[in-house]
Amino acid sequence: MPARGRPPTSKRRAFPNPHRGDEARGGRDRVAARSQQARRRRQEERQCMNPLSPLKNLFRTNKPQRPVLLSITPPRTGERTMLGVENMLQSIAVPEPFSLELVGNNGGVQLLVRCIDSQTVRGQVGVHYPQARVGPVDDEDDPLALDQGEEAWMAFLKVRGPEYAPLRVFRDDDLLDEGSDPMLALIGALSAVGPEQRVVARLVLKSLGPDWSEAYQVEAEKSRLASRPASQEGQTNPGEIIRLLLLAGGAFVGLRTWQYWQDGDIVKAIALAGGAVLGVLTAAIVWTRLKRENPRIPNTQIVLEKVSRTAFQAEIQVVVIVPEKEGRRRAGAILSQVATAYRHYDNASGAKFDVGKLALAPREFGLAFRGGLFSKRNVLGVREVASLWHPLGSKDEAPQVDRAGAKVLVPHGDALTEGAHVGNQTAEAAESIHFPDDLLRRHHLYVARTRMGKSTLMQHIVTHQMAEKAAGRNNDAIVVIDPHADLVSALLEQVPESLIDRVKLIDLADSYGAPGINLLDTRIFTDRDRTADSVVRIARGLWDQWGPRMQSILEQIVKTLHEANKNRDPDEQYTILDGLNLIAPDPNPFRGKVIGEVRDIPLLRWWGREFSSWHRQYQSEAIAPVQTRLSYYATSGKASAILGQSRSTIDVRQTVLDGGILFISTAQGVVGRDVSALVGASMMNLVDAVIREQGERPPEERRGVLVVVDEMQTMPGVDYESMLSELGKFGANFILATQSLSKLDTLSETMRYSLMANIGCLVVFQIAGEDARQLMVELDSDRVSIEDVMTLPVHHCYVRATVGNERLPTFSMEVRKPEAGSPDIADRIHAAAAAYTTPSVFLAGNDANLERLIEEYQRAAGGQVKADQHTADATQENEEPDVGQARRDRQAERRAKQRSDQENAGEDLK
Repeated sequence: MPARGRPPTSKRRAFPNPHRGDEARGGRDRVAARSQQARRRRQEERQCMNPLSPLKNLFRTNKPQRPVLLSITPPRTGERTMLGVENMLQSIAVPEPFSLELVGNNGGVQLLVRCIDSQTVRGQVGVHYPQARVGPVDDEDDPLALDQGEEAWMAFLKVRGPEYAPLRVFRDDDLLDEGSDPMLALIGALSAVGPEQRVVARLVLKSLGPDWSEAYQVEAEKSRLASRPASQEGQTNPGEIIRLLLLAGGAFVGLRTWQYWQDGDIVKAIALAGGAVLGVLTAAIVWTRLKRENPRIPNTQIVLEKVSRTAFQAEIQVVVIVPEKEGRRRAGAILSQVATAYRHYDNASGAKFDVGKLALAPREFGLAFRGGLFSKRNVLGVREVASLWHPLGSKDEAPQVDRAGAKVLVPHGDALTEGAHVGNQTAEAAESIHFPDDLLRRHHLYVARTRMGKSTLMQHIVTHQMAEKAAGRNNDAIVVIDPHADLVSALLEQVPESLIDRVKLIDLADSYGAPGINLLDTRIFTDRDRTADSVVRIARGLWDQWGPRMQSILEQIVKTLHEANKNRDPDEQYTILDGLNLIAPDPNPFRGKVIGEVRDIPLLRWWGREFSSWHRQYQSEAIAPVQTRLSYYATSGKASAILGQSRSTIDVRQTVLDGGILFISTAQGVVGRDVSALVGASMMNLVDAVIREQGERPPEERRGVLVVVDEMQTMPGVDYESMLSELGKFGANFILATQSLSKLDTLSETMRYSLMANIGCLVVFQIAGEDARQLMVELDSDRVSIEDVMTLPVHHCYVRATVGNERLPTFSMEVRKPEAGSPDIADRIHAAAAAYTTPSVFLAGNDANLERLIEEYQRAAGGQVKADQHTADATQENEEPDVGQARRDRQAERRAKQRSDQENAGEDLK
């Protein structure tokens, strides 16, 4: 049974400073009184240590609590002093026994703590080692749990020497050099085992309380006083008085014995001499016992340090677990190498380790001391314990020991306690983190490698905003553009049922059909010049070769077709694909027809004077690059199905102005990069135009718009810089995400700088080293390092946010897992999208006829094609069929057929 410590006294006695003297006269009386009191307490302590003396120990019925096992993973960075380790150990010195363990196998070494009060250990380790990871260990992973076919062998390491004598301890100055930590030798020995073998070095501890060393302190003071030379005149040394008394007594006994002998009284002489000898022997025995009862403590610094600090009753158990077939021989070899490592702690002038016998261990381990009822207790000071077990410093490269990854930074204050629940702290407390409404109104930028959690964070924010809309607390419009479809698919399942009718879905990968998005639809894209600028910017971002001549031609094509659409029926409008016919070689009746519908003088002048004045060779070379790009869209099934419909089937503009929800999945993997980018960028530019329209309204009447764009770098041609700097005043806020800052350079040379200047929330997940280096200033390099960012686990991130008027210090966060949604709601939204989606059965016929007409045009122009050296694009010479007119005729026929089918269905119903 574990020995119990001395009952606490009413007042803790401080150890006197050895460099400060008391007056000798009168001081010895105080020392004698305290010495007598200390002897009584030592006798009481020995009685308490005897488990058989108090009967309550024999009949105790309280069932002990089951200990909890915790794993401690040391931090990767940061220096920790031995004083810090001592403070931590004193903080977790609970009254109950606990054990500090080192577990080694061929996979490395792990630090464990086995205790009753796990919260105390967690809290104190978290305070002293905020970057360390503390986690529970499951019962099946307990290294002391034996599997079938295993057996455990155990030996004790006993401390040889008096209780006040310390082992070799190490100060901070001793551990400055790399590899100077003595625990490295122990780690090496623990990890040098074979497969299916493990060894556990257990340091079972129980605090001895604050008064454990009071008697030793008294004796230390006596030693100090005795060692001081007499400084006052006439001061008498007690030792000299005793020696004088002994000499006087010896002289008296000798004289009387000689007198008896001279008088012939031999019996008296012998009796007196024998009595004197017996008295001397008795005095010597008593003196020896008194000295053993109150040992003289060496007045050395290391002893004074030990007895002046907290100490523990300790027992070091080395448990070796091996397969039964290997047995004692292998266990003994492992024990020998571990015991050799512990020799580093032997103190030549203090205590040393003695290795006990190896014996089979019990199958169940707890926190009991197993050294035996009558064995001498081991006392280790807190500095000795800190030397035997401590998390390694960052300078000690020990690959056998796992290190914690990225630095844990706890958010300060209560600014993140309300709003969208997006994640949790990465500290042990793991408290929830919320983005408040003020932060949600700001622009966000998320930077992360693929599948690190940025889309999940976006999902939490959009889900929160939809819940607020459903509750009537938010009426902002929501626009989500996703090039990979995963984000939109997840959000569809999170839509509140009351908002299903307000959701519009544009899914380019929908197998049912395709939505109609006419980039030249004058009902939606009302501003001609802005529409032309948008298309030109998108084309410039998508097309590798670009020049002023290409820009001028494309700009005039878009403006001309848009101008002509103002006077046409919505079902008869031209599309961007009609530009292929508009620039076909002469004679071109389609061009004449379109120009005849235009009333804009500058456009007419450009076609009539500039374009028509180009000679045939120059004209063919100029329009060839534009023809090549437009032919790509015309011959792409998905592109022509979406971009080739005269009427836009969904009014994006009205959806935004009404505060609806618009999900756009551009499905880059299905429709291709160019089509996905073209549609996504067009939608972004349309949203931009709609938001800018609100500048004409009073601020209180402007509709707020949340725009979420995943993988923003996949949509070139979007003026993100002006949007972020200007649209905030119109009620818009953007959440943008990218995989790398370098990809933003392809959009604009100043893109990254404009983003950093305008965002109110920067979230950085695991990224590449170069990106991490560039973001250090934004994240505060004093708190976060490049390695911290590069080693972030999945779904972990650093956040720099501004809330209210305060910029919060950078903090770390783990994005919480998304909650399960409702697939039924997603299905209902997909079904509702059929109302504004053209079925594939109509699109298939349209695509086949369109391809046939293009093939006829290419065959007719094939003999006149010339290779242009700079553009590698074909030059057409022959007349192009009126592809756009044929398509519009087919659309009119389809609509007539639909009306006829509806009328027939009505007649059948009657």
